[in-house]
Amino acid sequence: MATRPLAPESLVFFHAKNFGLMGFAQVRHCTSRGVNLYAIGVEFPKPLMRDEIGTWQFHRIRQTDSGWSVEMETSVNLGTTVRAA
Repeated sequence: MATRPLAPESLVFFHAKNFGLMGFAQVRHCTSRGVNLYAIGVEFPKPLMRDEIGTWQFHRIRQTDSGWSVEMETSVNLGTTVRAA
């Protein structure tokens, strides 16, 4: 469940703290379940990996006709305060 809608085909970072797993997923569908509550269906293109405490930096890179471009840069701190997604 999420508090805001996510567009299908969006790339999201998933952290299942109780299972010690993390990874990326692609949103397949998003369904309203009330005021500010959405059911999100995701697909994992690759198996989840074990989580590691620390700061992870992510870069989304896309190949274009003129070369490579960075579309997104972000970091996630996987300390003890992170909740399961």
